Amino acid sequence: MKINRRTFMQGAGATAILSSLSGLTPGIANARTTGAHSNLLAKRNGEVVYHSCLRNCAARCLLKFRVQDGRMTYVSGAEEQAKTGKAPCLKGQAYVQYTYAPDRILHPMERVGAKGEGKWRRISWDEAYKKISDRLKSVITEHGSESILPYSYSGNYGAIGMSASGERFWNRIGSSILERKVCTYAAYDGLESVYGTFLGPDPEDVMLSDVYLNWGHDETVSNTIAIKLINKARDNGTKFLVVNPQRTPLCNQADVYLQPKPSTDVQLCAGIMKYLVEKDLVNHKFIQEQSIGYDDLLKRLDELSYDEIEQITGVPRAKMFEFAQILGENEKTMLRMGYGFQRNFNGARMSRAVAMLLGVTGNFGKRGNGLVYDNIHAGAGLNQSIASGKYMRKNKDAQRINMTEIAKAIHPTNPTSHDKPSKPIHAMIIYNGNPVVVAPDTNAVIEGMKREDLFVVGHDMVMTDSLQYCDIILPSASQFETDDIVGDYHGYYIQVCQKVIEPVGESKCNWTFFRELGQAMGFEDDVFKASNDDIIKELLDTDSPDYKGVTYERLMKEKFIKLDIPQPVLADGKYNTPSGKIEFSSKLMSDAGYHPVLDWQLPEEEMEPKERNLPFRLLSSGVPQRVNSSFYNVKYIRAIPAYYVKINPVDAKTYDVKDNDVVKLSNHRGEARFVVIVTEGVLPGSLMTPKCNWLRMNPNGTEGCTNSLTTDKLTDMGGCSAYHSTRVDLAKA
Repeated sequence: MKINRRTFMQGAGATAILSSLSGLTPGIANARTTGAHSNLLAKRNGEVVYHSCLRNCAARCLLKFRVQDGRMTYVSGAEEQAKTGKAPCLKGQAYVQYTYAPDRILHPMERVGAKGEGKWRRISWDEAYKKISDRLKSVITEHGSESILPYSYSGNYGAIGMSASGERFWNRIGSSILERKVCTYAAYDGLESVYGTFLGPDPEDVMLSDVYLNWGHDETVSNTIAIKLINKARDNGTKFLVVNPQRTPLCNQADVYLQPKPSTDVQLCAGIMKYLVEKDLVNHKFIQEQSIGYDDLLKRLDELSYDEIEQITGVPRAKMFEFAQILGENEKTMLRMGYGFQRNFNGARMSRAVAMLLGVTGNFGKRGNGLVYDNIHAGAGLNQSIASGKYMRKNKDAQRINMTEIAKAIHPTNPTSHDKPSKPIHAMIIYNGNPVVVAPDTNAVIEGMKREDLFVVGHDMVMTDSLQYCDIILPSASQFETDDIVGDYHGYYIQVCQKVIEPVGESKCNWTFFRELGQAMGFEDDVFKASNDDIIKELLDTDSPDYKGVTYERLMKEKFIKLDIPQPVLADGKYNTPSGKIEFSSKLMSDAGYHPVLDWQLPEEEMEPKERNLPFRLLSSGVPQRVNSSFYNVKYIRAIPAYYVKINPVDAKTYDVKDNDVVKLSNHRGEARFVVIVTEGVLPGSLMTPKCNWLRMNPNGTEGCTNSLTTDKLTDMGGCSAYHSTRVDLAKA
């Protein structure tokens, strides 16, 4: 029978035809009986519970979990929240496997062999609390409370699990203060030196922008939801500019892509601004009314020629001019600045230079303009001062240990902090972190953790490389086994994190652990009797104007609330700088010892000669399938490569290496082996390896990982990590 539109739609004939086409009629089109795995589809049934993704990705997608008979069976995006949509990223989709990973730690354990030997015996929680509290009391008596140090970062928890839970304990006990500045702090100072803040506009306003400028950010790794916004904006005609020393997937979609040599961003910005000035593409009215130091900028730009800029950055001037022309001739530009590139010795100075581009073009104070970096309004507006128990700390001048310098702080014979001698650490509790492979200089971290006089407790879900050097290991509940809330740091949202399932095995969430440990220490304060709901209410009891109208009851009902942050930001033309204006010349910079306008120094100038003279600059970047050291044990993810090194074809030829060869990277800190990927995604003289990969899972040799090579020297300002200011040698393994 010949099928056309007429015969297809004819009554009984149509039914017969449709029946022959694999059940396309209503009532027959049941995926569970035709062409799909019914058991897999059945997992999508059950009670729906809302919980936010708490990975270190600014988006904080809101997720919907299905629960059947107390077991998590399926995860999807909360489609009612537009920013998230229906489908989470690969990591989000793996949360069921993550939660029920077969290597989860289910019981407390005590070390019975040497540190790192991997010999343990099972103990009860009561035994664990007794041993830990007795040891901490002994340490305090013998060495003082500052000889105790927490080590944690964001891990997999929200406002309670990341901050309030542990900080109540540490403030009450009077421990050393851990400076958790590994991520963003260099750019804070750099941006504030220009326009007085690092807070930015609503990223959803990119729909109003003529230009979207991505500087050093990879949305496929972090903030994947932004790709939807970028694509919608491009459909509306928005131009897309990208600057990155690595060719990320979105670089291939850019209208103009610049690939500078690592850490040469100040010089690149100078070249762009020179062109804008010469072509009269600057906003004279804006500069005159809302800035100071513009004449100083002009003088500084004259000191560097285009030949020098091209030589230093490796960016052809024609490309740079094309980029600058688009930036200058369009009225509204939103700039998304990444976190990675500021993790360099000159991180603050580079961030400052990038922000100055928008000052020259006048791209502040209007919708569709501005710089998006770390929009922490939702998290910073919570009442963490009360929830974290800061009022309980008596030794407010306690020593401060920067977490990037953890190896120095626990050094066996010469502990230091901020380049000064520090009090020795005799006890450490690790939670929400994996310092052996997340902190730089892995070998030095291990040397310190192997000290027999350093008592180490680890609270985690799985046997990380760090837990191998602990005295007592405690099973941590996953984020889905407790109640919490979280604010994103991209788009102004506060969201629920409702308990999805009960804790697996004998695991306990961070707050239960620290509350019960506090009770074991003899703390009778009411704060150590509070429930998670009590703390959530404390967090939301804030005088922040951003939280006007936000209540506990409303948040629990609506699941997410977008804070009402007035737009556009900086609309009044007033900036939180000493002058009240944008500062092209900054006393903050000169007081820090740098040029007040643009500082030309490169990281190599600060390296020891034995490192400076090595042939390759090492970039250790995030990859889409991991978040820092998380997900390395998860089925469906662990087989995706994370132990490779990208090398440019020019260097591959010089060193006679090809795809899939195993090579050894090395410097004075250590060595590690990786599989070669030859690609023009990195420039000659640069290499890229994934960051924070584990030691024991390296298939090329467990004696090294990426952070076996990286520096623990801090950035120029802000006390941030400077992982990318590392150089290495390369040889065939």
